[in-house]
Amino acid sequence: MIENKLLNADQLANILNISRSKAYQLMRNSEIPTITIGRNVRVSHKDLEEFIEQNRSNNGGNDEQQGS
Repeated sequence: MIENKLLNADQLANILNISRSKAYQLMRNSEIPTITIGRNVRVSHKDLEEFIEQNRSNNGGNDEQQGS
């Protein structure tokens, strides 16, 4: 069983290779479910994996449609 670690914004940004401010934006806009512990906001590893699966591109990362 995979351990369900909680990640902070810096760790989330590092894993997704995005800026820390973008990680906070994803968390603030509830694009990734968060857990609040006191004043700390965390993301579960399981929720991060689900977010990645839901946002996985089917076209190899190229968001623009290829036309002829």
